[in-house]
Amino acid sequence: MEKNDNADIEIPEEENLGALDDSTDWKSKADELQKKHREAGIRNRERTKALKDRITELEKSPPQPTVKKEEKPDEFGLLQKTYLRSAGVVDEDEIELAKSIQKKTGLDWDKLPDDDYFKSKLEGLRTAKSNANAVSNVRGGSGGTETKNTSEYWIAKGTPPTAEQVPDKKTRVKIYRAMMAQQESGGKFYNE
Repeated sequence: MEKNDNADIEIPEEENLGALDDSTDWKSKADELQKKHREAGIRNRERTKALKDRITELEKSPPQPTVKKEEKPDEFGLLQKTYLRSAGVVDEDEIELAKSIQKKTGLDWDKLPDDDYFKSKLEGLRTAKSNANAVSNVRGGSGGTETKNTSEYWIAKGTPPTAEQVPDKKTRVKIYRAMMAQQESGGKFYNE
């Protein structure tokens, strides 16, 4: 009997029928061949059953413990926060900038704060934040100043203010009284 290497299945050898003559008992030869094939089939079934049992045994056994990697580069933990804090990077948007640049460049976290590219991006971010913070308290308005609300301004101008020019009625009345007192006392200037 020969074995098939591809599938490990036992196949009985073929008989050399050329050596047989008329006196050969064909029935006994057929029974013999049938017996060989039956025995090879039984052995193949037993081998298959043993292999299946081995597979189920291996599947039931606990998996081998995997070796943990020390640290993945895309993890952000206490060590990375410490590096950034030591470099003065503490705001949330600055930390996000550091994460994105580290991911793009692949630099180690300890070398990132000293990198020129990171420094320039961080400086740009900080400048933009300070500019936005500086103009956030500026309120737009009519551009008017307090000098228009003084009586000296309107006496020098020579015309009384309208309600649109000085919306506060009390201030407008004070200006009117000061202008009338100025007219009663004399000219516009002190030497007139």
